[in-house]
Amino acid sequence: MFKPRKFLHIFVMSFFLSQHLFAQGFGQNKVQYRDFDWHFLQTEHFDIYFYPGGYDIAVFTADVAEDAYKLLQRDFNYELSKRVSIILYKSHNDFQQTNVVIPYMREGIGGVTELFKNRVVVPFEGSYSSFRHVIHHELVHAVMNDMLYGGSVQSLISGQIAQVPTWFSEGLAEYFSQRWNTRTDMMVRDATIGGYLVGALPTYGAYFGGNSLFRYIAEKYGNEKIGEILHKIKGSFRFESAFKSALGIELNDLAENWQKQMRKEYWPDIADRLESKEFARAITDHHESKSYLNISPALSPNGDKVAFLSNMGGKQGIFIMDILDPENITKVIQGETDVNFEELHWLSPGMGWSPDATHLTFSAKAGDQDALYIYDVFNDEIEQHKFDIDGLFSAAWSPNGDDIAFVGNNNGAGDIYVFNLKSQKLEMITNDIFSDTYPRWSNDGNKIAFVSERGEYLTPEQVPEDFKMSNHNYENTDIYIVDRYSKEIERITDTEFLETDPVFSPNDSSLLYVSDVNGISNIYVHNLESGEFYPVSNLLSGAFQLSLDKKGHTLAFTSFNEIGFDLYTIKNPFDLPKVELENTVFYNKLEDENSLLSTVDNLDQQESQGDSAKTEVKIPQSTDYSNYVFADLNRKTRKEKVKVKLKEDDYKRTDGNFKIRNYKVKFSADIIQGQAQYSTLWGPEGFTQIAYSDVLGNHRINLGTNLVFDLRNSFISAQYWYLPERIDYGVTAFHSAHSYYSGTSNSIIRFRNYGAAFIASRPFNKFSRADFQLYMMNASLEYLVAGGRTDEVRSLVPSIQLIHDTSQWWGTGPNEGFRGSVSLTHSPLYTDKSLEFTTLKLDVRKYFKIHDYYSLAFRLNTGTSFGENPQLFYFGGTENWINRDFNGNIDSRINSVRDVYFSEFVTPVRGARFYEKTGYNFALVNSEVRFPLITRLDLGLPPISFGYIQGVLFSDVGSAWFSNNEFKGIEDGKVKDLFIGYGTGARIGIFGFLLKYDLAWEYNLKKSSRAKHYFSIGVDI
Repeated sequence: MFKPRKFLHIFVMSFFLSQHLFAQGFGQNKVQYRDFDWHFLQTEHFDIYFYPGGYDIAVFTADVAEDAYKLLQRDFNYELSKRVSIILYKSHNDFQQTNVVIPYMREGIGGVTELFKNRVVVPFEGSYSSFRHVIHHELVHAVMNDMLYGGSVQSLISGQIAQVPTWFSEGLAEYFSQRWNTRTDMMVRDATIGGYLVGALPTYGAYFGGNSLFRYIAEKYGNEKIGEILHKIKGSFRFESAFKSALGIELNDLAENWQKQMRKEYWPDIADRLESKEFARAITDHHESKSYLNISPALSPNGDKVAFLSNMGGKQGIFIMDILDPENITKVIQGETDVNFEELHWLSPGMGWSPDATHLTFSAKAGDQDALYIYDVFNDEIEQHKFDIDGLFSAAWSPNGDDIAFVGNNNGAGDIYVFNLKSQKLEMITNDIFSDTYPRWSNDGNKIAFVSERGEYLTPEQVPEDFKMSNHNYENTDIYIVDRYSKEIERITDTEFLETDPVFSPNDSSLLYVSDVNGISNIYVHNLESGEFYPVSNLLSGAFQLSLDKKGHTLAFTSFNEIGFDLYTIKNPFDLPKVELENTVFYNKLEDENSLLSTVDNLDQQESQGDSAKTEVKIPQSTDYSNYVFADLNRKTRKEKVKVKLKEDDYKRTDGNFKIRNYKVKFSADIIQGQAQYSTLWGPEGFTQIAYSDVLGNHRINLGTNLVFDLRNSFISAQYWYLPERIDYGVTAFHSAHSYYSGTSNSIIRFRNYGAAFIASRPFNKFSRADFQLYMMNASLEYLVAGGRTDEVRSLVPSIQLIHDTSQWWGTGPNEGFRGSVSLTHSPLYTDKSLEFTTLKLDVRKYFKIHDYYSLAFRLNTGTSFGENPQLFYFGGTENWINRDFNGNIDSRINSVRDVYFSEFVTPVRGARFYEKTGYNFALVNSEVRFPLITRLDLGLPPISFGYIQGVLFSDVGSAWFSNNEFKGIEDGKVKDLFIGYGTGARIGIFGFLLKYDLAWEYNLKKSSRAKHYFSIGVDI
């Protein structure tokens, strides 16, 4: 999960490091595939931004946001001090192009609330139930941020308020946005019975576990105590003390009592219920395969194979398994590393086989939009189809082989589409405002069963002109059948529960589907002629995503158990006997209380269908800057009067519709703070950062300064980024100065560099891009005591770099995938004070995940510079080396402008010193084995805990040289110009930085040198 506190450091550091000349970096891309014409409407407390096609979801957002805020006012006993901006996207693909936040919004992130301006960003993904849930969830964060931190990161950085853990913020948001549902109940039940409830709270249990803990607090101490806890945190520097002050109990004791209560509630649920492996045959084992997702089974027509989604091996992919031999598994589609399969829609899955079982159809994100794929299983060939719709999910192949049905989301509606393979034409089967999902064909190919929240509205004509989705019961889903040709819709189920995943019997006389009538999702048989329906399973953890072979002999489904999803099969499901179901303890409690979900307001009745409100944490971590002068800024600015509430005349027309306003760029401050960085050459440095942006984040201004006496001795930087289009543009002006005493010359030496730069970055897709930089530099060296300027360079330096990055990160650096770049830099002789050179560099890195947290990393880094004044490469040491050591006197190494501003350190070379070797050419091969050294370390004195310490074994081999003809790597059985280093090390996260320690030796093929110690800061290569 993305950690914003760590991100804050990365954001700040990346900006200022970009001021260093020839700075080049890896990283995957956020691509703006389209231009957005933004507008906004206003409500009493919110400004809601949308673009063409998004007006309906903006109106829905206006209604549910104000309703949610009324409840939060009551529950938190707090009113917003600032208006909140809500930025809406019509699809997850569009959401991934947002510039409001910098990180990439991967699949599974349903929304985000950031703390710089307390903006909420939410995509519509086809379900109004999930959309409402996410809006409410994110508004909990927004109100809490405003309440605790004044809606700004400033007070948190200055240490004025206690920092809250993830389980608190996410659990609180889940509790108030959906209270409780059968999916959350299932996960808490599994965690309680499995004994990992409390242990999971800080990590993967933050959402469901935090929700459960707040539910326990509300039931035991009263719902008003939750608001009291928030007010206590606001006035406290310690999170734990705020809890104790409000509840009169230590947090650890509260957690223990909560766990005991959950055992009392959930242990009775075990009686008379079957685990999925007792009811059916398990064909995957997420423990054995080291995966936690084995979902979306699609049985082949004759039932001998099953295709499914899984993250076996660490990356999501599509697998095909032999049903009779589950060990016979083949990965046929690799997701997450190919632009055609960036994401495989594991939150809205669905695959289908062709009638002859030779092809498989599925959907995936492919660059700018989703695509429908047809995969040839035997020839390993793929066919892609794209349509002009916002999202594409849940593909199903018709029995006649000519049609593929799927869910298409467009402009706030999810409809059933059919694509004819012969005519290549796309046809809408349903066409209205409602969300239709899970399409499944009848065996005669004439009908499609699907799931919808449409209720009684079976035709567009039945929907009133003044219909508002916010007033409709969109939380309840039922099964419907639509005629493929007449498009008439028939309602099959009519209950207050959630029915999903329909499949037809072989003769189309019955359906199998899933319903949570008793509080657990069980399998039901529904006779379409008589209307009779009954359960055939009595499971402990539920069944989902049904798939049936053509003859109805085998049923496959997904079930959750012990922190993971697995696949199961059962024979002859229509012959299973009817079972009697007892309500879960959770459902009985709802009945006793006349439904826990209906407390005061109708909004409290709403429950979500899934985990789509999984969001990024909003509250950045940072070191303590309370001693900086800017720490008091937020205390002052929060006292300014802000017009929070608008009158209805301000935002509505006389006809009752919203006033629509055009978006205009207006800058406001994001952050003003002190920041530190560590320079390989100059050591630790401090500066002040000031950042501005507009509401959409498309325009960014960053200012940095470290004033020392006067301009000539100061660091000053100003940067503007233009981000709304495919190519990102940046311009920067900079001035830097570094002074030090030279013992050799008995003088104070000052290096200055000032100028401007133009930057353009053109992403081709998520993984590849081209970066262009043009620097205009004026660099000088001055001996201040002796007087006079002794060296000056004025150069115009363009460079271009091609980058490809499919790596995946874990812990301290990449652990799987590939990174590669090639760059060309040229400095023409455009004045008599210019340097003339051309530099070519290649950097390729490959990572292999070998087992769990173990990985191998290999890197080849090489380059050459030529011309009248070639660049110098300094070989040796490691980046950001704290206890650094130099080969020789540093004064002799930096006695010209060229030595400082037109040179480059080649690292890491552990076992070597800085400047161990110098030349116009270099080559370096790094090899590492990365492994968990200590999973957790708790110190007694001082009482500090460290969550994870990674170990590493490494070798660094290479050299730098001037002339190829004179280079001799090995001579007389010993290394000469070649360098070999090896060693071991550890990495640990501390105070928001990654601290690295390496113990290294130089090896000359005869013997090893004395060990050298390296303390440094930064991520692994």
